[in-house]
Amino acid sequence: MLDWEKVINTFFWNLEIEGKSSRTIDWFKTHLRLFVRFHRDSGIDCPSPIQCKPEHIKLYLSYLAHKKISPVSLLTYFNAISCFFSWLVREGLLGENPCKRVQKPKPTQPIPTPVTEEHFSAAISTLNPNRFSDLRNLAIFMLAFDSGARLSELINLKVGDVDLLQRCAKVMGKGGRERIIFFGVLTTQTLRKYLLRRTLLLGQPSPLDFLFVFSNNSPLDRRYVLRAWHRCQKKAGLKPLSFHSLRHGFARMWLLNGGDAFSLQRLLGHRTSSMTSRYVTLWGSDLQKLHAKHSPIDKLRGQVKRKLL
Repeated sequence: MLDWEKVINTFFWNLEIEGKSSRTIDWFKTHLRLFVRFHRDSGIDCPSPIQCKPEHIKLYLSYLAHKKISPVSLLTYFNAISCFFSWLVREGLLGENPCKRVQKPKPTQPIPTPVTEEHFSAAISTLNPNRFSDLRNLAIFMLAFDSGARLSELINLKVGDVDLLQRCAKVMGKGGRERIIFFGVLTTQTLRKYLLRRTLLLGQPSPLDFLFVFSNNSPLDRRYVLRAWHRCQKKAGLKPLSFHSLRHGFARMWLLNGGDAFSLQRLLGHRTSSMTSRYVTLWGSDLQKLHAKHSPIDKLRGQVKRKLL
């Protein structure tokens, strides 16, 4: 019989072969092992994934719901299990994904909270660019707000991925999809200052070295950046927003400054237009104010009145 451990490890190996990121693989490891541990600790008879029934999944979701797991997280747990069983079906080891017979959790989507220009300016004003760590943090915060890039994309940037002359960088997005992000003059100047300070402190970097590093030349980790962003906001007396809110802030400012939704989708690396359309819907009132300010017909008010009214 194919036991859980053997099949799950094969699944992880397959993810590595497909080129999935270590973060994605760790995500699956966490969720699948929790699923297996639940059945083992509860004494529920489910010795093999081949024998897993919809009832086993329903019991697990019910258990999570009783633990006050949020609806959004509940969907995450479900998706991990469903992806695993879909893989078993594709490999011919299972006839049907048991998750298909389980009602999928349907959480309400939280409203994205964007970082505004005022919020961002107040937060970064707490940094001292004369300190290496603050200059580096300033560079990564500015790049995030100026490009809309994800944190995972930024901390994995290599020196050779960045072109300061063209003011762009190549990032690896979700699903192993590469794309180009762009940034403005001020962000370029800050990145140039950071790279100069880094070179003086650590020596000339190679194109394969990580762009954002600690003073001992080890790459920044996700938790450090999240804490640093949180600390800046608290120090400025602000209600802390998530690092991902910088991405939402970029999207909002792009639309308010007249950018189109199609280009925004490409810049953010969204596979579909659903999230981009949501941005447009959420900030429609802001766009309405912008249109009222720049209405082409209103600007021709005098000529139109003379001819038509």
